[in-house]
Amino acid sequence: MGSLDNLKRGNKATQFSSDRQPKPELISLGHKRKKLLKTISQQLVEGESKEALKSLAEYLGVNIEEIDLETAMHIKQMEKAIKDGDTRAYIAVMDRIEGKPQQKIDHTTQGQPINEKPLTEQEIKNIKSRLNDKL
Repeated sequence: MGSLDNLKRGNKATQFSSDRQPKPELISLGHKRKKLLKTISQQLVEGESKEALKSLAEYLGVNIEEIDLETAMHIKQMEKAIKDGDTRAYIAVMDRIEGKPQQKIDHTTQGQPINEKPLTEQEIKNIKSRLNDKL
């Protein structure tokens, strides 16, 4: 197992580059693990979980065959949010349904806009002229 120093940003010894790439057998192992996880998750949805979701699918008027892993996970998050009052589950569900709320960033100086009006053509020409004079 690697040390915590390997996780620090800027550690050139552990950063990937064109010369420093994972070994092909490690890449292959990663692909195999991903495929295994997909297979296991699909079996979970098609196995016992499918029976548990059957009544919900009927209630929603959805064919049980249309419920895939992603849908099942969303349903589970909704269940946690509603039944358990899980705030994180609620936020995850709402972010998925409504999208994350935009964060307002104030680009002003003491409540005044930085640029109150766009530059005129003449002002742009003057700025370009001054820049060319300096070069």
